[in-house]
Amino acid sequence: MTYDTMVEQIKNVPQECLVDIENYIQFVLYRYNRNVETEKTPNLSKHFGSVNFKKDALSFQKEIRNEWN
Repeated sequence: MTYDTMVEQIKNVPQECLVDIENYIQFVLYRYNRNVETEKTPNLSKHFGSVNFKKDALSFQKEIRNEWN
């Protein structure tokens, strides 16, 4: 859809509906800007995972601390 077509459609809308159209346009712009910001900041959640330990957590911690002893 082109801007000219959009403007012509808006011209045909009753005056009472213009507030709703303005609110919707503001919402679309907000959502667009939010998506642009999230694309700029990398999502690090895919780099973090969970580790499944087959042992008791305390014994595992003790082994790690005694690694250099």
